[in-house]
Amino acid sequence: MTHPNWLNKHHLIQDVIKILHTHHLEAYLVGGAVRDMLLGREQIVDLDFAIPGDGLAVARRVANGLHAAFYPLDAERGTGRVVLEKFYLDFASFRGASLLEDLADRDFTINAMAIRLTEPFELIDPLGGQQDLEAGQIRAASPTAFSHDPVRVVRAVRQAVEFGFSLEAETEVWLRAAAPGLPGISPERQRDELLKLLNTPAPGQAVQRLRWLEVLPHLLPEVEPMIGVTQGPPHHLDVFDHTAQALDAWAGMLHSGLSDLPEPLQAPAQAELTAPLAGNLSQQTLLPLALLLHDTGKPATRTPDPNSAAVHFYGHEQISAKVARRLMQRFHFSNQAADFVETVVAQHMRPLLLTAADKVSRRAIYRFFRDTAGSGYQAGMAVALHALADRRATSPPNEGQAELQELREVVYKLGMAYFEQRAQVVEPPPLLTGRDLIETLGLAEGPLIGVLLNRLKEAQATGEVTDRDAALAFILADPDFQNDRRPPTDDRPA
Repeated sequence: MTHPNWLNKHHLIQDVIKILHTHHLEAYLVGGAVRDMLLGREQIVDLDFAIPGDGLAVARRVANGLHAAFYPLDAERGTGRVVLEKFYLDFASFRGASLLEDLADRDFTINAMAIRLTEPFELIDPLGGQQDLEAGQIRAASPTAFSHDPVRVVRAVRQAVEFGFSLEAETEVWLRAAAPGLPGISPERQRDELLKLLNTPAPGQAVQRLRWLEVLPHLLPEVEPMIGVTQGPPHHLDVFDHTAQALDAWAGMLHSGLSDLPEPLQAPAQAELTAPLAGNLSQQTLLPLALLLHDTGKPATRTPDPNSAAVHFYGHEQISAKVARRLMQRFHFSNQAADFVETVVAQHMRPLLLTAADKVSRRAIYRFFRDTAGSGYQAGMAVALHALADRRATSPPNEGQAELQELREVVYKLGMAYFEQRAQVVEPPPLLTGRDLIETLGLAEGPLIGVLLNRLKEAQATGEVTDRDAALAFILADPDFQNDRRPPTDDRPA
């Protein structure tokens, strides 16, 4: 596809070109949009423009012409953003005195191409980015590309995996040399690149590349100790390789539309995963991070069984949850995002444990969702899907299918309760309040009120209590309530 044809096909670009022409403004489409155009991608929603003058002023002109929202991103560097529906258009002043200096300052040659948006429309490719696209390789735009901005180390690995590219040999040398500089980069920038890497179509492969390129000690020191930690049956991989395989299993599950779930649950589960959390994140975005960290507690808890080939990791999920909390704080995630990941990691064994029960009771389902609930989120379905990805990475290929099916059945029961019987089993509406216990039953204010209401809620979830009269009778029969109502004695003062 020729560049003019592509520009003609993209109606928004055509509208921008008309506005630029009307105001006699010079601009160039640059970066990822040009790369994706050459790769034949159709859905391009992030458009970057380089401007020889004031990028803020041009962004404002374009926003007015498109009747779109305008946001100044960096007034000092002359960068403004235009937002129109799902499209983001960023206009930035040249990095340097000219377009060529701007392109030379970018990360990789495949991202250092531009298209002139005035006739003649032409591709400007001073560093050979188009040739590197055809060769399928990531090449640094300059020998100092990584040392000037070490976060590009993570970006190089991500884009190599995303596009199925190799790293050019000299680029790999420069990348390895710059990796120790990652801790000096702001936690937020490290966090954002890590999340993008973990949400590629092959996150496990990406993490393996980070290991091979010796980046892990500088980006994820919590993860590196898992390398080489062997496990007993049914595991066939060490802890690190299992984690990488679980990440790829999760990406495959997403790509299939969550086909492990019965069809009626697939759409509601996907909607649940994409609901927003604080920090403009979602459960789907954060779940690969939970998978990455779910076994970080295993190196510290590994205990070989003296009488068999088994290896035990007692309590590893709680150690892993603490590791996850520290990492989330280090990367400056929101409290809600940190709570969510910590919850998934801490509870990741629960669905597997439910497979061992003769029957998954309403009480067990209620307690599962009670323990996976957080402030403003419910992580239960994320925990269930995490368990499926974890199980898929446990046994050798073509083995463990019976165990996987057992787990699918448990996840199905959890999903049906959550999406179809939430008010009956997961979150029953209150039949009594604390005020009822004080005013109707004469209970004094104190922590016992919360304890009794929680017991009542569980009794509702199991079907033991169905109306207000039964709720009052349930509280009256509770031994702790009766004990609280007994007259004080010498050994039990008021």
